[in-house]
Amino acid sequence: MISKLASGRHTSGTRPLNPSRDLGQLADLIENAFGQELSDGGEQILREIRLLSRLGPLNYLFTEMSSEIDGLFNSYVWEEEGRVVGNVTVNHPTGHPQRWQISNVAVLGPWRGRGIGRKLVETALDQIVRRGGQAAYLFVRDDNPSAGRLYEGLGFVRVDAATDLKLDPAPRSGPSADVEVLRSLRPEEGEALYQLVSRAAGPGYRWLYAIRRRQYVLSAEERFSRWLESLFTGQAETRWCLSTAGELDAGVSLRATRLWNRKPHILHLWVRPDRRGQVEKALARDIAALLSRQAPRSTRLSLPECERAAIEALLEQGFIKVRTLVLMRLDV
Repeated sequence: MISKLASGRHTSGTRPLNPSRDLGQLADLIENAFGQELSDGGEQILREIRLLSRLGPLNYLFTEMSSEIDGLFNSYVWEEEGRVVGNVTVNHPTGHPQRWQISNVAVLGPWRGRGIGRKLVETALDQIVRRGGQAAYLFVRDDNPSAGRLYEGLGFVRVDAATDLKLDPAPRSGPSADVEVLRSLRPEEGEALYQLVSRAAGPGYRWLYAIRRRQYVLSAEERFSRWLESLFTGQAETRWCLSTAGELDAGVSLRATRLWNRKPHILHLWVRPDRRGQVEKALARDIAALLSRQAPRSTRLSLPECERAAIEALLEQGFIKVRTLVLMRLDV
């Protein structure tokens, strides 16, 4: 699938990304394709790409400044008369050696509709097979039906969808509201939280990631280590829960930023499947109350489609829908 571009002779085709000369054009392409939906982190990555592009051949020495930048080096571009007009990236960010992600599929506007995107994805699939991959996956916006049809035509099937939400900080007009149904999770309830997450996680998360007990069940030494780390990073995680009859109905994890750290707060929410549709409105009110006590930062979270009731409840509390991404996979 990869065309060999002979200098001065070949007019178009795919080839591996050449970081020493393509990064500037790649940054332009990504900004053109995804500019409106880039997060704060995405904009920072774009700035780093442009910085590296100015270093030319020396940029290899600085790729470790960002793991995301390093991942972009595993890209293939479509070139037209010396200009990069399309891109696809292939890597495995979850660490699973047989599952490869296809991302950053982008084609400049004037060259769309010519089958370039399909050829780039086919190139990526060829490379995944050559590297011993057994499955490919990608994310596509639910409001981009043409891209969805392209991937379905290549054999990809829908696994799950997740909605990204955000809440921008509002000016404080008085004392914070009371937290009514949530309570702090006790250290000895880590096992119960692990069991809740194992039951409540969406199918997409289950397929992509291993739900590890050690993420939720922490020893006294691990809790102290995290507390010490928070003093240096300005980020601290707190865990909350809603429980009845000794069983967790819902869990909330808030990684809040404070002090000098300007990063957004990161929120996670899980509702026990048999309690969905019953507790979300109260949970959303308490979450809004919790956030009103934090440093004035934007809050971000992502919820699978099985948490529709939680999504609706958070929207009622002022959260804004950023996008919904559909996870698609293909066994190769």
